[in-house]
Amino acid sequence: MKKRILIADDEAAMLHTMAFTLKRKGYEVETVSDGERAYKKIMEKYFNHKIYDLLITDIQMPGLSGLELILRIRAAGISTPILAITGFRNKHMSAELLQAGCQDFIDKPFSMNEFIDHISKLLN
Repeated sequence: MKKRILIADDEAAMLHTMAFTLKRKGYEVETVSDGERAYKKIMEKYFNHKIYDLLITDIQMPGLSGLELILRIRAAGISTPILAITGFRNKHMSAELLQAGCQDFIDKPFSMNEFIDHISKLLN
């Protein structure tokens, strides 16, 4: 069975590139452009006894940020692995992400090979 991945990112080009790359690697991918939509999709799957195998979320998004999304998911008791993507990470943010329940993060810009390496580590 294919691994299911949800990607939340407000940058359309980045969202498309990540989704395309993951689909070519055989993953089932869904995309959303903000944290609120991601939260709704995750909760919808959760209530239907289906969960994503991985959430990839940008941290800086309008409305519900990636960090707020992670906090909401964890508060709901959902333990889906999370990869955070950011162009603004520092030591404080790294600690905050880990404390919130994020398993891994990657800094923009990144190569698709680096991206796939992070995905593989989280899903294996």
